[in-house]
Amino acid sequence: MSSAEPPGRPPDAETSPAPVRHGGSGAAAAWLVALVGWTTLICFCHLDGGARFEPIDCWVAQTAREMGERGEWLVPRFSGETRMQKSPGPYWAVMLTARLRGQTDIDEVAARWPNALGAVVLVVTIFWLTRRIAGDRAAVFAGFAAASSALVLWWSHRGASDLGLTTLTTLSLAALWIGSEAEPPGPRRHALWLVGYFTAGLGMLYKMPMPLAIVGLPAFLYVLLWNRWRLLWNRWHLVGLALFLLPWLPWAVAVCLVEHAAWVKWKVEFLDRFTGTLPNVEGQGGWRNLAFYLPVPLLYCLPFTLSLPQAVVRAFKPSEYSGARDVGREGVPGLGRSLALPGYTTLDPQSGPGVNRAGTQFMIVWFASLLAFFTASTGKEWRYFLPALPPLFVLLGIELARFFDPRRPAQPRRDWLGTLAVWLLLPGALLGAGWPALRWWWTKRGQFELEGLYAWEDVLAAFLITMTLLTVGCGLAAWLYRRRHEHASFGGLVVTMWAVWLYAWPNLTPLVMSQRPFVDFAEQLARKVPAEVRPAIRMAGSQDSRIVWYSNIRYPRVIDQLELLAEQQERFRRGEQPHRRDLDHEMRRYGETMIDLMAGDELCLFVIPFEGYIKFLLDAPPELARAGRPLPPLHLWLQTRYGTYDRHYILFGNRPPPFREPALRVPDKLRERLRAQGWPGVIRPAAPSSAPTTIATSP
Repeated sequence: MSSAEPPGRPPDAETSPAPVRHGGSGAAAAWLVALVGWTTLICFCHLDGGARFEPIDCWVAQTAREMGERGEWLVPRFSGETRMQKSPGPYWAVMLTARLRGQTDIDEVAARWPNALGAVVLVVTIFWLTRRIAGDRAAVFAGFAAASSALVLWWSHRGASDLGLTTLTTLSLAALWIGSEAEPPGPRRHALWLVGYFTAGLGMLYKMPMPLAIVGLPAFLYVLLWNRWRLLWNRWHLVGLALFLLPWLPWAVAVCLVEHAAWVKWKVEFLDRFTGTLPNVEGQGGWRNLAFYLPVPLLYCLPFTLSLPQAVVRAFKPSEYSGARDVGREGVPGLGRSLALPGYTTLDPQSGPGVNRAGTQFMIVWFASLLAFFTASTGKEWRYFLPALPPLFVLLGIELARFFDPRRPAQPRRDWLGTLAVWLLLPGALLGAGWPALRWWWTKRGQFELEGLYAWEDVLAAFLITMTLLTVGCGLAAWLYRRRHEHASFGGLVVTMWAVWLYAWPNLTPLVMSQRPFVDFAEQLARKVPAEVRPAIRMAGSQDSRIVWYSNIRYPRVIDQLELLAEQQERFRRGEQPHRRDLDHEMRRYGETMIDLMAGDELCLFVIPFEGYIKFLLDAPPELARAGRPLPPLHLWLQTRYGTYDRHYILFGNRPPPFREPALRVPDKLRERLRAQGWPGVIRPAAPSSAPTTIATSP
């Protein structure tokens, strides 16, 4: 379809949609090589440092570690348990990375490599898609904007599966759209279709079943709104369907034959999470969360966020650029004739093609449809929304190509005011918002986690250096823009973001995203608990993947998750509970099972969050008293030593530890509440006397 064709016009089966041709360009190839090289360098830099792993990273890394040790490629395992929530693509990617690097164990670098590679592929895909929609110049801007964005810089250094899913679904939609809209009927179109189907299938293997919505919804709307139904009457789609099923369906069938509860688990994980039946996402529904995902593009499109509104508006405007100066056939200096202005119609028709408005409008449909889908889902997390962001970078590339065009009409007053705003408002905003936020974090959490390692002055110095780099870089870019060095100005923004990241990742993020409480508990677990008693450890409640990852000690939950699901499925069938998952029932079942185990003769040890342990201390005695049962022996083994109490974990059991039993540290209000209920009965003043009072929980 040509850029002027209305969406509702029926195409001819053989000749429409009209292809958008983009001839080869040596300058474009050179810029692409530079883009790939710099993106690779930035994305693979400091993978062995920076912020420690959070839960979403540890789930992937630890599962890959256990599958690799067992030589198990079919059924994912975490802490010895079957982990059927996710398909195994991310685990396989990490395992293959470790093997390619000659490792026998999984480390943080191996877990981050797939995302670093995925970030490079994502940037190249954005470049490719933008080039087919708006030409070489817009593609260069889109590629470098994506490569220097918060999205790529942050997620390239994480271990979670979300960026890999984003890369695969973006490549799939790009191949499907280019094949359908920008290629004439023939082998190239069919090849692109097959690439689109296959990469969607890889996405299913990476995070099933998300590609069904992420790829399927925009693709369906493209066929519907642009009246492309005749494209479906092609036998190559049957081959594509087979390629879509090839990566993941054999695994899904095989795992269902091995794990009969797989369907139940998938139903809970996928459908119940979407509808809100899953208890831990019930509070994420309702009108209050309708704007939940709106801040995500604003954050991850930095530092180009202010151009987003105009980029979206321009997607619907005619391809024109009024008032431009004609620079002749030589094009823009430094970029060559073919890179002159192919982001909109130019005064020199030989300088490049205009924007394919069907393409820009499809970018809007792509983003809006996924925004509606993820908003409708009750289960919400910001990282879920990453697959909706790539089309915004395509639109940003077109807008930035116009904004940083040396042929733009001179507007000295506007440029001066813009430069002044950057020089004054940016440092004011960074200090006015960043410093109070940092101070609040330090007061509430940082000083308790970094005690003995870093002082407030260390954190403040790292923050100020990061902010100085950002302010100076953006200020210099604004000055260059005012001086009519538009390309240097854009390059200054890109280099600034890279420089800020290369400093902040190893120096600032380890402080503000400290995982010390979980690392400390994991180290205590590995150092103090003898190996012969570790098989007695159980997890009370949901696993915290950080403790398992940092200690590499595997322990199952008190009740196997699949067993609990099957039990609640039966209770739901009999009408004994309103939902297939009942959180109150699960907590009661956990408590009852723990008490039964503790009352036995065998050693039992339980890892439990601090809040859960306090709830157990307060609720168990009166419940047992009403049932006429005595409280089993209870002994504290370990407690997290750093961080706020909401980040503490406890190890306790029915036998004393083989070392001096510690006293439980609690806030003053909780201490008085425990004493009021007659528990535990022994209060030991801490030494020195200025330290918080601690409570021994041995009866």
